[in-house]
Amino acid sequence: MDVQQLGSARWSWDADGVVTVTLDDPGRTANMLNRRHYDGLDACLDDLGRRLDRLRGVVLTSAKRSFIAGPDFEPGEITPDEAAATYDLLTPLRDQARRLETLGRPVAAALNGSALGGGFELALACHYRVGRNDPSVIWALAETGMGLLPAGGGTVRATRMFGIAATVLDIVGPGTAYHPAQALAAGLVDELADDVVAAARAWVLAQPAGPFVQRWERPGYEIPGGTAEPPGLAEEVRRRSAGSPVQALANVLEVAVRGAAVPLEEAFEIETAACRALLSAPEFPALAHLFFAMRATAATPAAAPPAAGASELRAFPQIVANPLAAVFFAPDAPVVEITDAGRIPEVRAGGGIPVLVRGGDASFVQTLLDAGPDPAAMAAAARRVLDDGLQIDPAAGDVASVLAAGFPAWTGGVLHAGGAR
Repeated sequence: MDVQQLGSARWSWDADGVVTVTLDDPGRTANMLNRRHYDGLDACLDDLGRRLDRLRGVVLTSAKRSFIAGPDFEPGEITPDEAAATYDLLTPLRDQARRLETLGRPVAAALNGSALGGGFELALACHYRVGRNDPSVIWALAETGMGLLPAGGGTVRATRMFGIAATVLDIVGPGTAYHPAQALAAGLVDELADDVVAAARAWVLAQPAGPFVQRWERPGYEIPGGTAEPPGLAEEVRRRSAGSPVQALANVLEVAVRGAAVPLEEAFEIETAACRALLSAPEFPALAHLFFAMRATAATPAAAPPAAGASELRAFPQIVANPLAAVFFAPDAPVVEITDAGRIPEVRAGGGIPVLVRGGDASFVQTLLDAGPDPAAMAAAARRVLDDGLQIDPAAGDVASVLAAGFPAWTGGVLHAGGAR
């Protein structure tokens, strides 16, 4: 078997001309869309292009637990500089996905685990998606939770696959997280399997030999619902965006409507320009902070069990449906305040979001709820209880303030927003 490797990509040719591309970012617990990914996949595409006459098709998969990106990589693995450099790769990664898509041979994504944001955008650039039949897996275009929109071609491709209204209101706009059965029903994946690589390879070999293109680039294809803006859609977007300075949903609407009416390459440019505008919005840093706070809270290390009855539990329901929270926590997961770190495993086992508070009898979340809904009053209340000696894990405190107390997400949480020191 012919095997080559560069950066995060390892690709092998089999006797039937099917190339399996395995993404495996060195030193990471999850694949990231970084320079190693770009360089490796680019070298792979160069090799496939040189030997196109031998190529039957491509299966794209991962050696990690997830496909690309996701909440299971360890905090601190990716530096702030590396995260910033990812946005510099915005256009190159978009163009690279397009290069894979237009290779002229069938390309199947074998989604062995979760794929989020840019990872699922790359999956959409493939012609077929086989997802792992595991209810714990999540697939999502969740960028709107950070005040952005999918700009690796995801908004454009979703519009062509599902139509303007579904893209804006159901898929990209709310950043919906799909588990396998939901994704299959919605059409985001084409098949579920236990052995995703074998199923993807079988699909590739079942396709006719010769040139192959995306379904929406075949003659006669029509975007579901047409290319005109659906009546009442703009009004619904304004209603859903009321009271928030974040413009992500409005930008998704603009990209979907304008992109549907122009050739694909022009639509990609519209999408990228809209995302760059959102990157410079004043709300983006706070929303990015909240994302990392949720990731850190979800990865809180377990501690030793406490003595029986060592501390009480105070549980609060989520009152805010944050799209990124669904990536890390169940929609009905309560926020649970604890005073003993040893109860973290118990809270996790019960499906809760653990928030460690110490140094007083006050409830942090209840204090915010009692002071709300005015953000300034909530911030002042947080300052008072912390000045009185209450201690709280900063990341978990920000998550709790947004999900359980309704503090505005675009501030990054009450602690991050300056409500407390």
